[in-house]
Amino acid sequence: MQDVESDLLDMVEHPVFVLEPDADGVPRYAGFNAYACTVLGRPLDEILGCTAAELYPGRLGEVAYTHHVTAMTSAKPLIYEILLPLDGVQRLLRTTLRPVCDDSGAVVRIIGSSTDISGGHGLREARTEMATLTSEMEDFINLAAHDLRTPMRNVSFIAEMLREDFEDLGDGKLDLINTLEDIGKNAMRLISDVLSHAQATSLANQTVHFDFAGLVEEISTVLDPMGNCVIRQADGIVEGDRTATQIILRNLMDNAIKHWTLCGTAAAPADQQALELTIDLAELEDGFFEVTITDNGQGFSDPALLFLDTGQLRVDSGFGLFGVRRLIHARGGTLTVSNRADRQGAVIAFTLPGRRVTEAPSAQKIA
Repeated sequence: MQDVESDLLDMVEHPVFVLEPDADGVPRYAGFNAYACTVLGRPLDEILGCTAAELYPGRLGEVAYTHHVTAMTSAKPLIYEILLPLDGVQRLLRTTLRPVCDDSGAVVRIIGSSTDISGGHGLREARTEMATLTSEMEDFINLAAHDLRTPMRNVSFIAEMLREDFEDLGDGKLDLINTLEDIGKNAMRLISDVLSHAQATSLANQTVHFDFAGLVEEISTVLDPMGNCVIRQADGIVEGDRTATQIILRNLMDNAIKHWTLCGTAAAPADQQALELTIDLAELEDGFFEVTITDNGQGFSDPALLFLDTGQLRVDSGFGLFGVRRLIHARGGTLTVSNRADRQGAVIAFTLPGRRVTEAPSAQKIA
């Protein structure tokens, strides 16, 4: 940039920057006005020539850089919001990118300007934080679905092969084959539901009315097809994100059943022959609903409590628990864990935005 252009930018009383493509077409900072340098707390010579990914830490820089590349390649204006650490405080900035093209239509520079729209809106900040988590949460969902889809498809295929030319002797083996096939089909349906709502971690929550007891029963059919566990669930229609609720419930219930299978039965009292899960539903006053899962298993050791409270990954954590915690927190919800005071067992409670309603609107189909 020319000095006169830099002087003009310095007269603007809000952050303004200029991006120009290098020889490889990578957008790099070619200008950064004095106001922006002050807000960022970095001298100009540490900024010029850098990409957003190099200037800002971790995932935040990657998100900003992706937007810069999009504006550079599309040659179209772009507006986005991003949460950045400025002066030691997380600030929500709305940035506008306006490409400048030459006579051939190629982008020669991008003029960017940012406005602080934090305004103390905690919910807006939570939503923006969730946007930075979208990519890895989608990876989590897609990876889980991919890992489960193939073995579940094989289960159905094996059941069909076993049924061919099978002679029913009335000893219940045919029923077991049918159950095996049902497990595969139900699991595949759930996996397809998750994949079809892979945007569950996007900024727009998928708010619908859904039958809470029906959702729990649907999950129970897959996780406990033989009915070995005693599962009690509350009734009620919920207005909220069904997909997020399904992902969280499935993982927490699966974790409880898995740990009971591995170590619960051996240490259980003589009169305690089955895992008991009680799943309660309550509406809170702050626009959230709460789901509480109580079991009669081994309870949590200190490492388990540490993992769920702080997010530190541990070797024996259940599948998806780390992702579940991040999904809940990204939506502004809470996750609490404790051991039962009355007897052996654990209590896990989570909250999500939504409410418990008396009945769904007649014009809306319950999911």
